[in-house]
Amino acid sequence: MSESRLQEYKEKILKFYRSHKRMPSVTEVMKVCGFSSRSSAFYAINQLVKEGIIEKDGTGKLAPASKIHELPLVGHIRAGFAAPAEDEMADLMSVGEYLIPHPNRSYLLKVEGDSMIDAGIQEGDMVIFERAKESKPGDMVVALTEDGYTLKFLRKHGTQFYLEAANAKYPDIHPMHGEIIGVVTATFRKY
Repeated sequence: MSESRLQEYKEKILKFYRSHKRMPSVTEVMKVCGFSSRSSAFYAINQLVKEGIIEKDGTGKLAPASKIHELPLVGHIRAGFAAPAEDEMADLMSVGEYLIPHPNRSYLLKVEGDSMIDAGIQEGDMVIFERAKESKPGDMVVALTEDGYTLKFLRKHGTQFYLEAANAKYPDIHPMHGEIIGVVTATFRKY
């Protein structure tokens, strides 16, 4: 199978993945790629497994691998004064691996409210937090208080811990009982 043909099949399988929000079955790979035999579909699938684009789970079902979300990192850009653009193909980076270094203990939450707006977190943003990560004062945390779950900065005054919003409209929270559920490791939004 030629490299260009394999690229064509990869694009068809990824198009299926994007439109159906799941990887195709072997029968669906046959249909999408126009194969007349299961062995051709298996060959194409195994080539994509070798590339790290897809993987097989314990039952043999296809699943997206980390390379499926790689994007070219083309350099740096200033957020201050403009500078001449430089096109430099630095590397490929998996957005998922960058945002979620420990997927087995990471969780995703959608932000409601504006209490963290001065930290750059707006309503509708997504935050990723790690459950097993140890928290320290200054960390942005997901906490459980007697009033429910909240997203705030963990602060300490003397021996007392408290939660602080990133919006002056909101008072500090000094819970009687509480638990730090996890530490925020990333945030993102779509425009």
